[in-house]
Amino acid sequence: MNAALRHPDALPHLLAMAATLVVLVLAARVLMQVPDPPMLRVQEPRIQLRLVPRPSAAPSVTTAPAEGTAPAAPVQPGQPSPPDSADGAMPADAPASASPVRNAPASVLARLYDARGQPRLPPGTVPPPAPPATRDILNPPNPVDYRPTRFDEAWVADGGVADRAAQGLANANKALVELLHGKDVQPARARPAPEVRFNPARHERASDLGSAATGDAWRAAPISDEPLPGPGGEASARIRTQLAALERDHAGCNPQRVQQLLAPARRFLGELQRAEHALANGADPIRAGTLPVAARGAWNQARRVLWHARSELADCRS
Repeated sequence: MNAALRHPDALPHLLAMAATLVVLVLAARVLMQVPDPPMLRVQEPRIQLRLVPRPSAAPSVTTAPAEGTAPAAPVQPGQPSPPDSADGAMPADAPASASPVRNAPASVLARLYDARGQPRLPPGTVPPPAPPATRDILNPPNPVDYRPTRFDEAWVADGGVADRAAQGLANANKALVELLHGKDVQPARARPAPEVRFNPARHERASDLGSAATGDAWRAAPISDEPLPGPGGEASARIRTQLAALERDHAGCNPQRVQQLLAPARRFLGELQRAEHALANGADPIRAGTLPVAARGAWNQARRVLWHARSELADCRS
């Protein structure tokens, strides 16, 4: 034994054996504590709740005996119930599933219920409250009696971690804005452009102003932009009036030249009329925001064409 312990590898072997023994003991203890599989467990009897229908009894109605008939003798306790009477009373040995009111004749139903189908109550009995005559179908009453609390604003929306984080950032940003600017924050709006006269000499690119060779020299007309004079087609009416006046004042000029100079004005007049018609009769939401800008642009471009036509036809004015 001493010689075996003197071996250089004896101590590591003993430690390994001891560790293996400890692991095996722990594994055996864990396996002994493993519960039985569900298939081997004994199923304990469960409590079952069964609802047994109770036979409904007809309401007791005391009626006065008819003239010439003797009053019915009271039934003493312990005595059998009397046989079926002529008014259709239910026998004592009737099955429990039979409804007394459904199987009763019309004479009994007439004594139990009135013409409206309401039960006849004894004198002095307070009738049940009648249902409301009118009911809002679109706004039915809420069946849940919910009362808001101070924690309603603390709930987060349903969603993942990203949705909750985005909502937290939005709430923090909103709280910061309210802290700096107050709760009544109005969105910023751009200042409208000043109404200045158009100066073609200061334009950055002269090619955008057109030329006589391309037939769009009217773009360089030195007039400023103006807003629409009013709704309801007033802008197009003014353009038509100026077109008629220009043709009448320059009747002695070359008709082909006059029509060539006024062709762009008629094109812009058509665009202006279509925009005014859409604004007056309702447009789709996509075009609703761009129609006022398009109408103002057509209005100003037609005015430039008319100014350029007058200046070009000044030598042949009648």
